[in-house]
Amino acid sequence: MVEQPAKQSYFADMAAKEAAAKRSSVADKACQWIVNNQISWSAGLLAVIHAHDFFLAGGASKLVHLHHQIPNDAQGRYARGRDDIYYILHWAIAFTLIRATIMYKILEPFAKWYGVKSARKVTRFAEQGWLTIYYILSNSTGLYVMYHHPHWMNTSQFWANYPEGHKQMTALMKSYYLIQMGFWVQQIFVLMVEERRKDFVVMFIHHIVTCNLMGWSLYTNYTRVGNAVLCCMDSSDIFLSGTKCMRYLGFERAAVVSFVVFIVSWIYTRHYLYFKITHSVFYETYDIIGPSTIWDPANGAFYSRASIGGFTFLLCTLQVLIIYWFALVLRIIYRIVTQNNLDDSRSDSEDNDGDDRAGNKAAGTSSKISKHKQRAKSKDD
Repeated sequence: MVEQPAKQSYFADMAAKEAAAKRSSVADKACQWIVNNQISWSAGLLAVIHAHDFFLAGGASKLVHLHHQIPNDAQGRYARGRDDIYYILHWAIAFTLIRATIMYKILEPFAKWYGVKSARKVTRFAEQGWLTIYYILSNSTGLYVMYHHPHWMNTSQFWANYPEGHKQMTALMKSYYLIQMGFWVQQIFVLMVEERRKDFVVMFIHHIVTCNLMGWSLYTNYTRVGNAVLCCMDSSDIFLSGTKCMRYLGFERAAVVSFVVFIVSWIYTRHYLYFKITHSVFYETYDIIGPSTIWDPANGAFYSRASIGGFTFLLCTLQVLIIYWFALVLRIIYRIVTQNNLDDSRSDSEDNDGDDRAGNKAAGTSSKISKHKQRAKSKDD
């Protein structure tokens, strides 16, 4: 005799309903609406912002244009200032529109057209494709900015003549820096409103530390250091995201080659070059600027051992996260060698089609059982 499952009590049923109601709270519904309508509301906000700039602000809106241009500067350079926050927010909204448009209108349809069947893979391909595009553009711009400034492959120029030449930024340097900050603010927004991954906490810490590093370096006029750090981060991310995209499209051999390039670039940029930058921040400053404090906010000088120590702490925190991720990368390498498996273990399984495959297998098994029953019945008849 088959034992019937115990009937759920009234109170247990009510508790389950209350838990479901909490999961469907107003905040959850709001987040879902924001995610599902990213193109609409971000395009609407940008339309209002640019209409205000054109019709009311006379082409001088703080949200749309760089501010704090240095008067009578022969090169037309800029200083940093409080109004920069508006420009950053504008680009955070702009990146929401750009990201959603590229993902949902271009990359997802392409993945489906190419033959990617899994809905999860289509979404992941769009996410990683967008990041690949962004990192290529941001890294190219960052390297161009660095090449046209004195600190190209020269850490001593991070500090030479500080603060002169540091507090003055070209339009390209300042726009590059603020747009990058807008991107990372938008990344925090994405992390908070979209589906949570199992590496949410680590990614959240990373984004907060990155934004603090950029904000600190902008405020203290250490933007040359910030430029170098951003280039170190972006270069290897191109190959990381690119490798994932190749796997989703089925280019396994190309993905392996890209993964090898990613490993080499990661070690060189995120450990070797990053160590040189951190060493320069903590030790080279003492040799070039000296032990004395240069603290004159009115003149753009914020150098002290305390400010350098805080900056170094943020850099080291970021390096701890990088080492943690590299440990996961080593685990992937171990899987490749022992199991021929290139899955990324840093977040939810990128190929999490196990449920689909299990469902298909179960459906197939169920179908076979039904056929056997039908055959048995026909024999009895």
